[in-house]
Amino acid sequence: MFSKLLRASAVATLIFSSVAAHAACTPAISDDNLITPGKLQLSINPTNPPQQFVDKDGQLQGLNVELADELGKRLCLPVELVRMDFPAMVPAMTAGRIDGIDTGMFWTEERSKLMYMVPYAEQAISVVVAPDSGTKIANEQDLIGKSSAVEVSTYQMNWLKKLSDANVARGGAAVEMRTFPTATNVVGALLARQVDNALLVDSVARDLVSRGRVREVLTGLGMARTALAFRSKTAADAVVKALDAMRADGAYQALFDRFGLTGLPADQPIAIVGPGPA
Repeated sequence: MFSKLLRASAVATLIFSSVAAHAACTPAISDDNLITPGKLQLSINPTNPPQQFVDKDGQLQGLNVELADELGKRLCLPVELVRMDFPAMVPAMTAGRIDGIDTGMFWTEERSKLMYMVPYAEQAISVVVAPDSGTKIANEQDLIGKSSAVEVSTYQMNWLKKLSDANVARGGAAVEMRTFPTATNVVGALLARQVDNALLVDSVARDLVSRGRVREVLTGLGMARTALAFRSKTAADAVVKALDAMRADGAYQALFDRFGLTGLPADQPIAIVGPGPA
C-alpha cells in the first residue's frame, strides 16, 4: 500500500512540477486552439526505437519523446503524449480527440491536405530478413514475387504497393504484401517465418540490427521527410518557431546526434509544407 502511495505521490509531483514550470511564462498556443485547455496532446506509437519506445520500466523514451518535452518547454505548455497505433492517429485528430501527431510520420502530398504538416527530419526504408535467412535480396526488384511484412497505412506500405503495381502493369508478378498494426507485429511475423522479409523505417531497422534481431539487406529506399502534424495552423506555426529556436541554439542537432538520426539539411527551412485541411 505504501509503495502505491509513494508512486502516486511521485506522479503527482511530476505533474505539479510540469505545471509549475510553465506557470511563469505565457503559452504560445491559446486554449481556443487546443482540444483540452492548458495542454498540447500529441499521439505517439512507442513501437519504433530509437524514435519512440517503452523502456523496461514502462516509461516512454526516444527522440520524439524528448522532442515533445523540449517543445513543451519552449511553447510554455505541457505536452501530453497519447499512445495509440498509427492507423488510428489521423482519424483521432480529425475527430478532435488530439491536437497533433508526434511519431515520425512520412510527409506525403495526400497527407498534407488533411493536416498541417511540419517536416523536421529525413528517413528512408530498409528491408530486413531474419538473421539466419537464406533469402536473397540485392535490389528492390528482388522483392517482386516474395512475401513482405509492412505496418498498415504507412509510407513503406504505399511505397511497396507502388513497386508491386508498376511491375504488374508491365505484365510481371506482384509482391505478396502482408500488413500488421505495429512495427513490433511486423518483426514478430518475420521472425516467425510468416514472411520472407519486412520493410521498416531505417532507424528502426538499425536498432534491431544492433541487437542482432534482424539482418538488413537493403536500405536508403524512398528517402523522404518525416513530419509532425497538427489540426490547428496556430499550433503548427508555434511549433515551427520553437523548432527554429532549437536549431539556432544547437539543441536540435544535439538531439538528432544523440539518437543517431538525420535532421533536415541546414539549408532547408523548417516550415509548414502543404496546404493543410480545406
